[in-house]
Amino acid sequence: MLGGAVRLTGRQRPAHASDRVRATRSAWWTWQWRGWAPWRLDTAALALASAAVLVDVASAWVDTSLGTLGRIPVSPALPIAVLLAARLGAASLGCTRAAVHAWREVAAVMTVVLVGTVVTYSVDVGGPGQAVGLFVAAAGEELVYRLAVIVLVGALAARIAGREWRRVDRWGTGPGAVGLVGGALAFSALPGHVVQMQSLATAAPFASLAILLGWVVLRTGAIWPAIAAHALLNLTTITVTATEGPGALRLALAAATLCAVVVGADVAGRRTGRLRPVPSVIDLTAV
Repeated sequence: MLGGAVRLTGRQRPAHASDRVRATRSAWWTWQWRGWAPWRLDTAALALASAAVLVDVASAWVDTSLGTLGRIPVSPALPIAVLLAARLGAASLGCTRAAVHAWREVAAVMTVVLVGTVVTYSVDVGGPGQAVGLFVAAAGEELVYRLAVIVLVGALAARIAGREWRRVDRWGTGPGAVGLVGGALAFSALPGHVVQMQSLATAAPFASLAILLGWVVLRTGAIWPAIAAHALLNLTTITVTATEGPGALRLALAAATLCAVVVGADVAGRRTGRLRPVPSVIDLTAV
């Protein structure tokens, strides 16, 4: 038969296909991620990651910067982190039209809310320069602590475990989890966060934020949703505090932002095929 689809009869279907159908007909199905982010590493990427982490941590503790944007310091590690992102490639970091389309609801809502928050901050708090500075600072921290640290620590853990460290999607659960914890510890240990801590309980918000955003980045590969969420958290927190708004409003905005990112990651994962249904229980007697 030419120029058309061929429909196989029961006798014509391959035996292994019919066995698979019978085995999974009554199976319980669950959604499962296809490994970690599709990043490809090399020694140059690890060198850039190491340099970005060392420079950012050191400059934070000695209080030095490349300058300021409306009184918000710009980390000397930012150019190095940008080079790391360029080394990994825009496509692998979710910066393509198709990737953004998979996150379209989050992208649309985040854009509207960020524009509104920047305008509010500029008028009521610190001017447009500071608003841009907060966004740049958020981008820098995400590139360092949700990308560079995770790449560096996770690759080291994968190498020790005998995994293929150059392929992040083949690290396995252990090295990925070690990378997330490493990123959370480094982020929590920044001097601006340490001064806000009085106990382990007060350190939990910083660590949990780092792990949540790091998980989204490491699972989906997309860095921009974490940057947008971080910038939005910074802008809304300072705006509510400066205008003496209710603390409940700040918490509600933070919760809504983080929930939107997590739900968006789930939806984007299904659309791109990185999150797919698999049978958790198979009837082997049917095969």
